[in-house]
Amino acid sequence: MNSFFCASVSGWIAVILVGIEIALPYLLRRNWLNVWLGIAQSFRSPYLRRMSIHYWLGYLVAGLSFVHAWVPMQAGHMRRANMAGLWLATSALFLLGLQVALGLALRHSDLQARREVRSWHYWVMVGVVLLLTGHVWLNG
Repeated sequence: MNSFFCASVSGWIAVILVGIEIALPYLLRRNWLNVWLGIAQSFRSPYLRRMSIHYWLGYLVAGLSFVHAWVPMQAGHMRRANMAGLWLATSALFLLGLQVALGLALRHSDLQARREVRSWHYWVMVGVVLLLTGHVWLNG
């Protein structure tokens, strides 16, 4: 399997998983959409326990993004890519690391600064999405 195919598939899977990852907290929280869809009644466990799939997908997205970056660098195919797009992707990868750190802090139910950390988690997610959009536009 060539490196271009591996990088392409891992990148598009990561993009799809980022979309799912963003939607999960809103789907797992009791809100008007869940009540309308009729799935709010199935929420028997606490919210932070229901978020476990969000946590694991976050680790998967970070790891898959690292693989997506590593494969073409190892093969030496980076010279043909748009450098601005690669810098956007590199910045997004660093923000994903920050997202994982913020997410690990949010897993603790006794976190004192939960509102502030959750706000940072949200705005870093916005930054990741903007950077990834630019990367896909320039290099996708």
